[in-house]
Amino acid sequence: MSSLKSLLTTCWIFVLLLASPALPAASTGWLVNDNHPPAKVRLMLTGEVDPATRTLPAVLEVQLDGDWKTYWRTPGEGGIAPSIKWDNSSNLQQVDWAWPAPEQFSLLGLQTFGYSGNTTFPLTLTLAELAEPTALRGKVTLSTCTTICVLTDYHISLDFNANTLQADTDAMLAYNKAVSLVPQKVTTSEGQPAAMTLGWDESQGILEVRLSDVHWQQPMVIIDGEPDTTFKLVSLKRAESDAGGEQLVALFNGTSWLGEPILLGQSLNVTVVDSERALEYAAKVTPTVVMQEGRSLFSMILLALIGGLILNVMPCVLPVLGMKLSSVIAAPELKRKQIRQQFIASALGILVSFWLLAGFILMLKYTGQAIGWGVQFQNPWFIGFMALVTTVFAFNMLGVFEIALPASVQTKLATTGGNDNRGHFLQGMFATLLATPCSAPFLGTAVAFALGADVLSLLVIFTALAVGMALPWLIVAALPQVATYLPKPGRWMNTVKILFSGMLLLTSLWLISLLANFIDALYLWPLAGLITLTFMLFMAKKYGAIAIVSCFGVGIMLSALLAFMTVNQWAKPLPADLAWTPLDQQVIDQQVAQGKTVFVDVTADWCITCKANKIGVILQDPVYSKLQQPHMLPMKGDWTEASAPITRYLQRHNRFGVPFNMVYGPGAPQGIELPEILTSDLVIAAIDKASVFPNTTTETRPKLVTESSSIAGAD
Repeated sequence: MSSLKSLLTTCWIFVLLLASPALPAASTGWLVNDNHPPAKVRLMLTGEVDPATRTLPAVLEVQLDGDWKTYWRTPGEGGIAPSIKWDNSSNLQQVDWAWPAPEQFSLLGLQTFGYSGNTTFPLTLTLAELAEPTALRGKVTLSTCTTICVLTDYHISLDFNANTLQADTDAMLAYNKAVSLVPQKVTTSEGQPAAMTLGWDESQGILEVRLSDVHWQQPMVIIDGEPDTTFKLVSLKRAESDAGGEQLVALFNGTSWLGEPILLGQSLNVTVVDSERALEYAAKVTPTVVMQEGRSLFSMILLALIGGLILNVMPCVLPVLGMKLSSVIAAPELKRKQIRQQFIASALGILVSFWLLAGFILMLKYTGQAIGWGVQFQNPWFIGFMALVTTVFAFNMLGVFEIALPASVQTKLATTGGNDNRGHFLQGMFATLLATPCSAPFLGTAVAFALGADVLSLLVIFTALAVGMALPWLIVAALPQVATYLPKPGRWMNTVKILFSGMLLLTSLWLISLLANFIDALYLWPLAGLITLTFMLFMAKKYGAIAIVSCFGVGIMLSALLAFMTVNQWAKPLPADLAWTPLDQQVIDQQVAQGKTVFVDVTADWCITCKANKIGVILQDPVYSKLQQPHMLPMKGDWTEASAPITRYLQRHNRFGVPFNMVYGPGAPQGIELPEILTSDLVIAAIDKASVFPNTTTETRPKLVTESSSIAGAD
């Protein structure tokens, strides 16, 4: 009897279950795309509806096999963030997506942020009406990568009614766990110090993040909020704050595919992730000046001293130093006191000139103008003035001003280069101005440090440059007896004067040629010819026609000697110039992504070192042939005239003068910086290193996959 009763009870329950309506589904189940089996997704509803806000928590689960990964809301230097496009959904008002703290990945030098393995994204669905049935129709687009990237779609179809939806404990557990991994947002109360500040140094392209919380152990700091700008960490350290406490300071390079980033006044997010916690800050970007890291002030002073000293043997300055020494030889009756006074006056001229340059640069810097070493040569008025001064000096050394000019003019010209201490002071200033288009070894590093440093450091570095350049002058001032070891004056002095006056005339003609960038050459050639003809006539009048013949003879002999010494290079004329592409950071990134190597040459017509690099290295084999290979792209930035994009490019690399050369490639996507003075071995070595895919062979280089349901992407 009891058995029969139990049987009837079981049958009755079964009948009731068959008659009752089916419970609404709370999950899509696992969705798989046959074209990409390693990834699958699932949407689950927790079932806990909040009647007050009409919100329903849900989770989007992603499972990835092996080394496959997907991306965070801001992928970094490559990739696409997962997304859902809701089409034909009913009763759905809004969907809020939260992002758990990501991992950091690196491949081929590119940094990305995302997730591997199993990941759960917490979603919050806002319904239009609780009483109405809801139909979810959408398409999940998921970008997944290993050494290849695949873009896959998954279609969501889920119907439910909020009033009859049952709670799903598994979905609630997954949702709560995912929410706990989402970085907590940090807000600052009114009147309280900001927990995080953002500063943008536009001249260097560096974003500075300062965090008042220093309890992080080994944090990962991520910047986002500006979709077209990528931020790459440069340094992270603890430093003293302005208030006296400690701060965590992170520096980032900011680059944009659309050109130069415009960040001032923009609001950015800063996510900081550690093993124990994850926080998210937000702040507006304010202007700042970032001090260069990794270089001590003392080491930069030493480099500045050496760089300034080397300037004396550069073609720009050597004629002035030679003119100074020849004036001592020509006047052997000068006492030690007079020699000391003359050379100290010239050294003071150099020092004052560098201080004036420092003040001028500071003025430009704090008014937001472009700053750099030698930028005044982008001004035609300055070039014209320097051409006039060098011409006056050349004619003065030739003794032209001994002719019967009006007394006032003769006095004015004579004091410019005579034995008066004011004249020697002006000689020192003049030497400094002529030095600025030259970039000597060590000079670029020291100047870059100075222009990116605070006011005091800039003044200290420029003072060290001045002392280095003035060192030969100061040695003679400290040891005037050195002059007694110089040759005694004689007829040979006429040859020396002709030599140095000729060098100054060539400098003047070179300066006039630079004006061709601003003035029609039809006006400049007659001027250059007139100056040269006048110089020759005065030389003939002063020293006789034999001096002109001798000059031509010496010139022919030197040319023949130079040709003999460089017969291998001059056996054939210089080849045609390379097919240069205008400098463009976006093009560089695109070419490197395609596996090409880019050689960048930032140059200027007024840069002597640039000309030497081009003639002696770039247009000579093996470099010339190397740059013409199919995988190479030569790219030029012409800084002869002011160019804001080129100036910003230089300053992003902490350089403020030319020449500047970089090599980019798959093995060096961030670029390999070359020294100011190029050699063939250095250039070839940099190209070879940049052209190699790191840690890969030809067979294992990244491939691009294209399928009907997948799109290849860059990691």
